[in-house]
Amino acid sequence: MDSDKTGGNRIWLGFIGGGMLATALGFCALDLAPASASAPVFGVMLLLTGGLLSCLAGAVGMAGMLAWIPGMASEPERAAHRAPAGQRTK
Repeated sequence: MDSDKTGGNRIWLGFIGGGMLATALGFCALDLAPASASAPVFGVMLLLTGGLLSCLAGAVGMAGMLAWIPGMASEPERAAHRAPAGQRTK
């Protein structure tokens, strides 16, 4: 289970996809709001901000899983990238 990268990628892609869906629903609801309303309804703002935050969390999680962010890779992956002590250059 530790080497199961596919399941982890699906989770982060689910966060990104769900966030995009919530954001799209928020924008659609914003377009349907009457023009006389001065401020969007709380639910619309919740959909927009929640969707964008979900996309952000998914992107950061995906970047960390792929070790694009320094220091977020797990310990076994970091150990695999280290050179053995006898092969280090000066």
